[in-house]
Amino acid sequence: MSLNTIQFGFSFFVFFKAKAMEGKTMIKLSHVVAFLLLASLFQPLTARDLVFEVSDEIDVLRFPMAKENQVKTLDDVSKPFFCPGKQSWPELVGKPAETAKKIIEKENPIAKVQFLFPGMVRPANYVCGRVFVIVNWNLIVQITPRMG
Repeated sequence: MSLNTIQFGFSFFVFFKAKAMEGKTMIKLSHVVAFLLLASLFQPLTARDLVFEVSDEIDVLRFPMAKENQVKTLDDVSKPFFCPGKQSWPELVGKPAETAKKIIEKENPIAKVQFLFPGMVRPANYVCGRVFVIVNWNLIVQITPRMG
């Protein structure tokens, strides 16, 4: 069945149903029909489309798009998955806050450094380019600064 036939059938159906139905019911029906038509245009991903590999006696299930570099996977170590540049600075523990800020901004130019003092709440969401430096009241780094 061609797309023109489907479109003609849909138009014919909507025209004659419009006489019988009114208001919100007609809108709901047209949304359902439009969704079904759009959904039929996309090829479904079935289990037989997945690639099943055996490596080191471990079964691995991969999507076929991963082979064609259409999907970024977690095992692709050639490119950073989240943010470019350095992600953590363990060597800064025990250093002064200003020195830590200069080193972080030098090693990762997109990093915005924010200081947190004891008792302050650290947001749980991950933001690329945000680095929290947890310092004590003497402005000495206490915990390894990390991107996020």
